[in-house]
Amino acid sequence: MAKLLFLQNIEYEFLGPMYISSMVKGSHACELALGDKPEDFYGIMESFKPDVIGFSIMTGSHRWALGIARALKARYKTLSLFGGAHPTFFPEFIDEDGVDLLCRGEGEEATLELLDRIDAGSDITGVANLYVKSGGRIFRNPVRPLQKDLDAYPFPDRTLYKALGQGADRSVRNVISSRGCMFHCSFCFEDSIRELYRGKGAHLRVRSVEKVIEELRALKAAGGIKTVYFCDDVFGINKKWLYEFLEVYKREIGLDFLCLARADIICANPGYAEKLKEAGCKSLFFGIESGSERLRNTVLNKNLKDRDIYCAAEMLHKAGLPFRTYNILGLPDETLEDAFNTIKMNIRIKADYPWCSIFSPYPRTALTAYAQERGLLERDFSPDSIAGSFFIESKLGLPDIRRIENLHKFFQTAVLWPRSLPLIRLLIKLPPNPLFKLWFGLVYFYIFLKSERRSFLKTCLFALKNYGHLLKK
Repeated sequence: MAKLLFLQNIEYEFLGPMYISSMVKGSHACELALGDKPEDFYGIMESFKPDVIGFSIMTGSHRWALGIARALKARYKTLSLFGGAHPTFFPEFIDEDGVDLLCRGEGEEATLELLDRIDAGSDITGVANLYVKSGGRIFRNPVRPLQKDLDAYPFPDRTLYKALGQGADRSVRNVISSRGCMFHCSFCFEDSIRELYRGKGAHLRVRSVEKVIEELRALKAAGGIKTVYFCDDVFGINKKWLYEFLEVYKREIGLDFLCLARADIICANPGYAEKLKEAGCKSLFFGIESGSERLRNTVLNKNLKDRDIYCAAEMLHKAGLPFRTYNILGLPDETLEDAFNTIKMNIRIKADYPWCSIFSPYPRTALTAYAQERGLLERDFSPDSIAGSFFIESKLGLPDIRRIENLHKFFQTAVLWPRSLPLIRLLIKLPPNPLFKLWFGLVYFYIFLKSERRSFLKTCLFALKNYGHLLKK
């Protein structure tokens, strides 16, 4: 029996490792440990004795993971496996010292095959989806066809996160009913995923109503859950599926839930908001990105008109369904007044839970390439240059970027309390400073608690444990 140990420094349940764990546990052992420094993992490395240590990472967290892998490999001579968004889109990560294996794309079947081969003592260099460093060579294998039937996968192994202990807030649990997205926003990696899997199967796949309900029944029976967070890119993209699901959900599950949608879908379907509300939806999230229709559709390729946003907001308010809006400041070609127009749009639609980030230029997305073409970002911009948070600073050379960064810290304040706008226009002229960040953190925390219906005490503990490093920036 081969052994896989996931290592993580954030006290949060991620679906990726849970799906992989459920896939491999029929024939292998899989555990997860939390820590920040190499010595935090010495105990479990010596007791569990893993064959492979695994990291599910995004760009930004890759630096921490690489440092941990190097330290543990030097001490325990174990294989290191990296999966998630960063290895998928930056496969040259395999060249780094300390990286033995890299998984591109979906990892369930690839990880199972890897552990099967390790268990059998056979060659691991030909596993599809994996880049493998062996004998001084790197074997770059293509991705395997996508699993077209998501019902074939076992439910995520939620026991994997027992390391979180009793202090974790398990009242809100993540569930996914589909994989993939049918839209082509320039700030997103979805087009890159489509290209990676070209000819390998349908990008957008949806689980059956029956299987999602079965998973939810098990979650509910386990106890502790109060709210389900459907974290699909767009929940219920198929209206027939959604309406059937909502009827069963209301009758058999009856828990509060949160979900993501698109304003144009809400607007195009009279009764959509009411059906979500009746089934138990307590908050809906959708993206505005920019209050400038020109930026939103020409630069971001969002394909979303102002009238769709106003229409969706009106329908949601009429249904009594609070909503969170996603917004980005510091976009390529954005002016300071464009940024203020994003605030004004959120004020006009009376967004209940406004959320805003600073544009982070992830290399190999269309929007980052556009910024480079416009001379707003250096051509050789590296993923190692990305800030650890998209709430801190911009990397673009926009004329008003320092004021836009300051405005970001007061975005939620301006939307919730519009009378503060004249004062904010004065404050953003000051140099960026820690007080602005502190104020942003307090308001952000308040909105996060309200929109996601989480425990105040447990969320405070989570923030103190996981985001202290941001204060050092």
